[in-house]
Amino acid sequence: MKFLSIIASLLIFHLVQSQNYSVENLPENLKNGSDAVVRFSEGEFEILSIDKAKYRTKAVITILNKDGNHNAAIGVFYDKLISVNNFSAFKYDASGKRIFKAKNSDFVDQAITTGVNFYDDNRIIGIDMRQDEFPYSIEYEYELTFKYLYFIPKWYFHSGISEAVEFSRYSIISPEDLKPRQQSVNTDNPEESYEEGKLIWEWERSNLKAINPEPYGLSFKELAPHVIVSPSKFEFDGYRGDLSTWDGFAKWQNILNEGRSEIPQETADYIKKATHNLSDEEKVKVIYEYLQSKTRYVSIQLGIGGFQPFPAKFVDDVGYGDCKALSFYTKSLLQEVGIESDYTLVYGGDNPPIINKDFPSPAYFNHVILNVPLAEDTIWLECTSQTNPFGYLGSFTGNRDALVISNEGGSIVRTPKYDLKENQRISNVEVKINELGNASLKIKNQYKGLEYEYGNLNFYVNYGKDRQKKWIQNSIDIPSFSIDYFEFIHNKDIPSIELKTSLSANKLVSKSGTRYFLQPNIINKNKWIPNKNNNRTQDIIEDHAYWEIDTVIYELPEQHTVEAFFDPIEISSEFGEYYAEIKKGDDGKIIYLRTYKQFDGVFPNTSYENYINFHKQIVRADKKRISFKKKT
Repeated sequence: MKFLSIIASLLIFHLVQSQNYSVENLPENLKNGSDAVVRFSEGEFEILSIDKAKYRTKAVITILNKDGNHNAAIGVFYDKLISVNNFSAFKYDASGKRIFKAKNSDFVDQAITTGVNFYDDNRIIGIDMRQDEFPYSIEYEYELTFKYLYFIPKWYFHSGISEAVEFSRYSIISPEDLKPRQQSVNTDNPEESYEEGKLIWEWERSNLKAINPEPYGLSFKELAPHVIVSPSKFEFDGYRGDLSTWDGFAKWQNILNEGRSEIPQETADYIKKATHNLSDEEKVKVIYEYLQSKTRYVSIQLGIGGFQPFPAKFVDDVGYGDCKALSFYTKSLLQEVGIESDYTLVYGGDNPPIINKDFPSPAYFNHVILNVPLAEDTIWLECTSQTNPFGYLGSFTGNRDALVISNEGGSIVRTPKYDLKENQRISNVEVKINELGNASLKIKNQYKGLEYEYGNLNFYVNYGKDRQKKWIQNSIDIPSFSIDYFEFIHNKDIPSIELKTSLSANKLVSKSGTRYFLQPNIINKNKWIPNKNNNRTQDIIEDHAYWEIDTVIYELPEQHTVEAFFDPIEISSEFGEYYAEIKKGDDGKIIYLRTYKQFDGVFPNTSYENYINFHKQIVRADKKRISFKKKT
C-alpha cells in the first residue's frame, strides 16, 4: 500500500507540474460567471501526535478579471506555536508560460498588531502578485507546523465567490488512536483507508461551477461544499482535552479558567456594599455598570492566551482585558455576591455558522459573553462594551446558538431574538410650511430594539456633537435643510434612543403656478426594490423584523387648503404589512399616518416575484403626492 501511495502521489505531482495552465485549456462552463478558476488545489493535514501537526497546501488559480485579482495576494498567519516552511510562489501568463518566480526578498514578513490588539505575537508572511493585465495564473505552496492540536483548518473547495474549480482535494492523516471527527457539508463523505496504522481520509471534487449567492439568500459559506474536521483528543500548550463531546470541550475550558477568579479584597468589599439589600437582577446590573466604568476592551492573542482568560485580579489591577478576560472578571465579581454565571462561547458578527449539535468544535466560535441564569429570567451580558445597555446583545451576538459552559458541562443554547414588537422606529414630526414652500420641522424619533443600531446610532449616541450632527445630516432624506437644534436621549433600560431635532428646510414643497406639490412622507421613504431575477433558485431569507410608525402633522400656509386627499393605501403580503393615509385634522392641520411591518422568516424562491412587487408597491406609496393651493 505504501508503494502504491507513493506512485499515486508522484503521478499527481507530475500531472500538476506538466499541465499547461493556458486559459485556452479552461472549459467554457467554468469560465462563465467566474472571476477566477481554481485549476488545482490540494491540502493535507497530518496529526503527528496529541500536540503536533503539519499542514501542507498547494494551489494554482487562473485570474480572469480584476474582480478575481485578490487571489494573487497570498498571506499566511503564524505565531510562536505555528511556523511557516517552504513558501514558494510563481506567476504565469495567459498562455501558461511562467513569468515570475518569487525570491526570498519578494516576501513580506511583518507583525499584524492593530489598534484593536493591545499586544499579541501574530505575524503574517505574504506576497502580492496582482497585476492589471488579464487573464493570468498564480501558483503557491507552503507548509505549516503546529506545536499543538486544537484547530484543524476547514477546507473550502471553492476559494471564494464567483470562482469555479477544476480540481480540488483535501486529505487528513491521523494515528488511529487520535482519530478526529469530520463533517462533510454539501459534499460526500471522504474515502477512508488505512496505511501503516494511520487513518487516511480523502475528499475530491472537480468541475465545480462558480457559486454566486443571491441577495437575501444563503451565504457563500452555507452554499459552498466544504469540510470541517475537529480533533477528539488534543493538547494545547500543555492543557489536554477531549473535543468529542460538548461536555468534554466545556471541561477543558473550565480547566483553563480554574484558579483565576480571585478578586482583590478592596474590590470585593466595594461590590458587596454597592449591592447590599438589592434583588439579584439589580445586583447584576450594578456589577455590569461597574465593569463598564472600570474597564476597557483590548485584544490579547498570545498562545494559550487566545483561549484562557487573564486572572480576575489582573483585570482589576490594570483595567483592561479581551472578551475572555472581561467576561471572566464579571463572572468573578458576580460570584462575590453569591450569583452564579456561565462563561459562554459564541460567534460575534454577521452570518454566524449553523452549529451542528452533534459535532463539537471550537471552529464555531470567536467571542465570549456571559450568561446569568436567575430564577426569574436569564440575563445575557456583552462584557466588552463600555456603552451597551444592560442585558442587550443586539445584532452582534443575538439570535444564534452559543456554548454555555457551566460547572456541570457544556450545552448549546439560543441567545435572545429581538422581534417585531421590540424593533421599532417611531417618528413624530410637526411641519410648518410658508408661502415660499420653505418649512420648519420639529422631529422626535425613537429607535428601539435592534433599531437602536440603525445607521450605527448606538455608537454615535456616545460621540461628540459634531459627529452626531453628521449622523443626522446623513440619515434625514430631505434635499436641503439646516439643523437648528438637536438632542439625543439615551435610555439604556429599554434600550432606546430618542432624537429631538429642529430643522429649517428650503423648498420642501415644489410650486407650479398657484399650486404646491408635497410628498407627505418626508421622513421615512423606502426607495429599495430587489433586482429582477427570473431564475431565482434560493429561498428568500429575512432575518430582521421591524416596525416603523410615522406621524407627520402639516400646518399649511394661511388660507391654503388641500385640493384632494388620496385614499388610504393598504398593502398586505407574507413579507409584511403597510398602511398609509392622509387626512384633515380637527384644527385644520393635515395629518399623514404610515405604518410598515417587515416580517422575518424564510420564504420560497417561487415567491420572489411577489417579493419584488411588494417592495415596488411600498416605494410607489411612499412617493404619493398631494397638492394644495390658496383658497379663492
